[in-house]
Amino acid sequence: MGKGVMIAGTHSGSGKTTVGLGLLGALSKKYTVTPFKVGPDYIDTAYHKFVCGRVSYNLDVFMLGEERLKALYGLKSDGDIALVEGVMGLFDGLDTQGFGSSAHVAKILNLPVILVIDASGMARSASAMVGGFRDFDREVNIAGVILNKVGGQKHYELLKQSIERDTGVPVFGFIPGDPELCLPERHLGLVPVYEMEGLKKKFHRLYSYIERYIDLDGILRTAEKAGSLDIKGQVPAFADFCVNNEAVKIAVAMDEAFNFYYQSGLEVFRDMGAKLVPFSPLHDIALPDGISGLYLGGGFPEMFAGQLSRNLPMLESIKNSIESGLPTYAECGGFMYLSRCIRDQEGKGYPMAGVYDIEAVMTRRLQHFGYVEAEVTSENVLAEKGFKLRGHEFHHSEMVGFFENTCYLVGKPGKPEKWRCGYRFKNCLATYVHIDFFAYPNLAENFLRKCLEFLKRSEFK
Repeated sequence: MGKGVMIAGTHSGSGKTTVGLGLLGALSKKYTVTPFKVGPDYIDTAYHKFVCGRVSYNLDVFMLGEERLKALYGLKSDGDIALVEGVMGLFDGLDTQGFGSSAHVAKILNLPVILVIDASGMARSASAMVGGFRDFDREVNIAGVILNKVGGQKHYELLKQSIERDTGVPVFGFIPGDPELCLPERHLGLVPVYEMEGLKKKFHRLYSYIERYIDLDGILRTAEKAGSLDIKGQVPAFADFCVNNEAVKIAVAMDEAFNFYYQSGLEVFRDMGAKLVPFSPLHDIALPDGISGLYLGGGFPEMFAGQLSRNLPMLESIKNSIESGLPTYAECGGFMYLSRCIRDQEGKGYPMAGVYDIEAVMTRRLQHFGYVEAEVTSENVLAEKGFKLRGHEFHHSEMVGFFENTCYLVGKPGKPEKWRCGYRFKNCLATYVHIDFFAYPNLAENFLRKCLEFLKRSEFK
């Protein structure tokens, strides 16, 4: 296994994303860097690609399991260095044991950890913090520290001297406190990179700090100390199944409104031979020609509801295609797009495709937020009855109205509450549950078989 390191924080807001993006951008000037993100975050991975020019992969223990997670990391970390951005605080996970935390993933992958600390207003107390994190779980290799929001060179020298003397953990540098580096947020995290203006200027400022104040050579040497990884035969990303991509083309919604996809999941379809054809529900007027499948991912359709609603030719194209039996899979934002309308918090409705006679109503709180487990209660375009899958929900809307034909029974891990989802219409499945097809290549295969069946019927007609 090659070089690799994890950038983790003491808590959410410590600056790990800022530091991680700065390191990705600075290192990418000389090296081929493969970025990863712990957990189910789509937005940070898009920023990773923006700063280093390479796609980023999600490392989620709950959805992938340990073996598939190791396989994903092993298969995709093909550059000079892999840089993994952590999630929340280093030891924060799904339960009180830290399942799925950055620390958990670091141990699975034998990665050294560089801890990011918000050092504003701190002096020797930073030593106590570093010492506490170092000693909390000795199986986690905290190999260095980067200090964020430092008051200046003298402040940094005080912090560095204290931490290295008191804990023996090396300090690789600092980022000065600078409000210009802050990235704006909204209800699901950072504002997506697709909506941001002036990013290049902001990141150029960040890279200059990284190159001036961070020991990049020290980080590279630390990455060389990543432990070996046993990947049982390099588990493939796809099943023993392949289609002709000249025949099987899947339209994938990809624009400002729809961009929440797991890269590893998309690559499963590609590795099985399908051709992925991006299109824009916002800007195009019809689905691409010659497709035999449709994938509507998540995103922020509520932020573009007016524009989506005005694009009547696209709405009609999608509804007519689904009516004709086009195999379609829609997640979260894509599900909302297929409803009768999206209704904002003020009650104003924006007509959508109307495949499902229900409304997506925006609420002021997250609905069913977090990891979920779903049991398939009836066959659909992805799975047979009885199949169980793991995913997550992350939305501020709820479906209002009655639709009888659902095929998922969903609940939170270890909790008794259950609810219906997985709305089925002909060959269309729409759900709030996000999954990573890398964990379920058999589901991708099932979808592609439906695409082949649709293609044959179309040719016969």
